[in-house]
Amino acid sequence: MAAPSSRTWAGRSRAGEPKESVRYIRPAALPGVEALQATFVSHRYGAHLHDGWTVAAVDRGAASFELEGTRHHAPAGSLFLIPPHAMHTGEPAAPSGYRYRVIYLQSAASLGGLPEPLTGRPRHRLPVVLRHGELAADLARLHGLLVFPGRALEQGETVAAVTRELADLVRGCQGTEPRPWHAGVGRALEYIRAHWREDFTLGDLAAAAQLSQFYLVRVFHRHVGVPPSAYRRALRVRVARDMLRAGAAPAEAAAECGFYDQPHLTRHFKLVTGVTPRQYLRGGR
Repeated sequence: MAAPSSRTWAGRSRAGEPKESVRYIRPAALPGVEALQATFVSHRYGAHLHDGWTVAAVDRGAASFELEGTRHHAPAGSLFLIPPHAMHTGEPAAPSGYRYRVIYLQSAASLGGLPEPLTGRPRHRLPVVLRHGELAADLARLHGLLVFPGRALEQGETVAAVTRELADLVRGCQGTEPRPWHAGVGRALEYIRAHWREDFTLGDLAAAAQLSQFYLVRVFHRHVGVPPSAYRRALRVRVARDMLRAGAAPAEAAAECGFYDQPHLTRHFKLVTGVTPRQYLRGGR
């Protein structure tokens, strides 16, 4: 039976500070699921997004992040949820940084797909930072199982439990006030997703959004949390990550995804994942 694929990297720290370390895990028995176990003292995530759900537990210290323009604080003992395609950042919010464990649910193909409440971007408001005993316990159990070989059945059962609890949370919010959205921003997002490889102008984007250039920049930042260029860059990193996962070399991914060269990709890739492309590739072996 295949063992989980993971690799740990430790970084430098000043005397008396916890060392930064990152373990990225892509379990062979759980296609569509990835995991991160990390301690960050100085690392700050650039604005980025994921295709699927992010479920994170803060074990020590505190983390702070912006989610689509709103600042959130996640102390030790809390969970935080990031829905699909939502732009967010991340940074330490305590002098000693923070230690956390994350599960990325891209598709959970090993379970036959995600349940309906998790298959798209939620329309209603969700709790972003929360305390949930059952979800926290199952997340901790899953991370414990991922570091041992020969536990594929238990891993699948625990991912199913995490997924069910997350779906129940999302389903329970469907009666809340719908999230406001701007039609012009939606048109701009559609244009960027269709043309992310291209060097289009702000005028091109404004014409597609049917807005003035000045108003587009302002309203886009208000709803998405970043300017259009940062959103396009996040899409490029996401596609590069998919290519690496499929076996592409970093240089090939850089050329295909609109980066000047491999170092340019590496710089932005580490900003949004915490590891370099080569470290990400080694974590899957």
